[in-house]
Amino acid sequence: MSGRPSIVDPALTRLTGGLLKTAFRQLFRHLKSPAGAFVGLMVLGTVGMGLMPMIVATQTGSLDEIKMYSTVTSAIPLMMLLIVAMAVYFDIGQQITELRPPELQFVLAGPFTDHQILSYRLMTLAMTWVVSSCLMSVFALPRAGSYLSAVLAIYTGGMTVTGLTTLHAFSKPILASWLRTLIASTLLGSVALLLISSLPLGMTEDGFSWQTWLLSCQSSPIGSIMTMPFVPFANLMQAPIGFSMLGWFGLCVAILVTVFSLCYRINVGFAEMAVEGVSRKKVRIERMRSGQFGRVKKTERRSTWKLFEFPWFGGAGPVAWHQVTFTIRRNGTLVIGLWAIAVATGLGLMIFQVFRPGAIHPNFREWSMPIAMAASTYLGFLLTMSQPVGLAMTPKRLSWFRMLPVHPLAIVLGMLAGHLVLLLSIRIAFAVVGAFITTRGLGENLAVFQAGCALDFAYASAINLVTAGTVLRAMPSGTPDVLQGGRTMLYMFVLSLAMVPSFIAAGIAGAIAAVTTDMDREMIAVAVGAGLIAFQPLIWWLTSVFFRDRELFQAD
Repeated sequence: MSGRPSIVDPALTRLTGGLLKTAFRQLFRHLKSPAGAFVGLMVLGTVGMGLMPMIVATQTGSLDEIKMYSTVTSAIPLMMLLIVAMAVYFDIGQQITELRPPELQFVLAGPFTDHQILSYRLMTLAMTWVVSSCLMSVFALPRAGSYLSAVLAIYTGGMTVTGLTTLHAFSKPILASWLRTLIASTLLGSVALLLISSLPLGMTEDGFSWQTWLLSCQSSPIGSIMTMPFVPFANLMQAPIGFSMLGWFGLCVAILVTVFSLCYRINVGFAEMAVEGVSRKKVRIERMRSGQFGRVKKTERRSTWKLFEFPWFGGAGPVAWHQVTFTIRRNGTLVIGLWAIAVATGLGLMIFQVFRPGAIHPNFREWSMPIAMAASTYLGFLLTMSQPVGLAMTPKRLSWFRMLPVHPLAIVLGMLAGHLVLLLSIRIAFAVVGAFITTRGLGENLAVFQAGCALDFAYASAINLVTAGTVLRAMPSGTPDVLQGGRTMLYMFVLSLAMVPSFIAAGIAGAIAAVTTDMDREMIAVAVGAGLIAFQPLIWWLTSVFFRDRELFQAD
């Protein structure tokens, strides 16, 4: 009997199976309750409504003539190259070494080698990626050779990207830090230089076409060389079931095996890296709960920035002052950076339009302000959903606000300022870009902008309503587990339900304005904004009732 340990340990295999069974057991336990069954049906319905249009489009061929969709599916090698470059630069691969605290007590305390722990991590990743690949393959159906080829291409491609980023993470004990940084910067810089140098290839008779730019960039001599390792995955996705699919699948598997073989070969000190990963995860979760994003700062400094005092306003003024100060001190650099980028981008687009008239498509210029408002809404949603401001603060801090000698409604109104100062800052930054290139009149642009600001009020009010009336948070507390993502999705679902009444009021107001003004876009935008604002007093009153009656003395 050989004394060399196997690459896969039976105990870790049983642990993987036990975790999988536990996840399903917890899922079924939640589905047995009436509330869990209702949420499960809503999630299935939402996923079904998202996937059904793609299935219908595949059967009818309605997406065959859509140039945008064809370009996205044809530029898979270039996209994979960009994903790998960004993942390596930001060192995303180090997350594969992050074990949950309960796993440390078993995995690192046991007599397991670095290769066996790596195999355990790869097994867990491989199982979770199966479900994602099956869902993502539905969106690739209209351009894929078959559903099976799409699943195999996305699965092997995703695992290959994971292997490449992991390979860079495992090089940390071997290569000097400056050399790893040089490699990551060179890779990302090369991809960026390829994209920028290929911009002239996107110029057509009708102006600049980003579809032509991406395809020309990928097919250029340098682009063909850089994307060559990822071409088999695109060919596998487009291959119908047959010998060609098997051939491309074999090549993709060979690439995947080669990448992970290199990971095993340079895998040194996985246990030590896992301990560091747990520390990073704990710090990252704490920073996200406190509203801080980005890398951990090695040194901290106390801010001396002060804001002028607000009027009393029945007690809402001091609360709003606290929220604005709190938000700006945490996100001031982000806001200033957004404004600087917005002004530079707007000026650049305006100068570009002067020297190259018609380069920016007229339809894009006409709809630049609505597009800017939609983009700012999406970015604002991402940046403010988990911010610990407003009534989304910790129960310990909310208990202090409850002791203030003011009406709960005044506290609720003051708490809106925390989200609004960040949302409106993002809104203004995107509006500046749209204003530089728009062809619409000032009145219509202002109407669209005020509708976006009204949406910010409705969104901030909905966050306060959900956090005051439920125990849900975007960033749940406690030890991370397999259901943490599900709780976050439930929070987003309840948050969307809280905004439905505001959307209904805005839709009714917009429809009335459309009928009475013969589809005047400026008046429709004004009416939509007015409809959103008009419904908010009821939301604020209901939030104040929840905030007054709910018990807040609970553990953080």
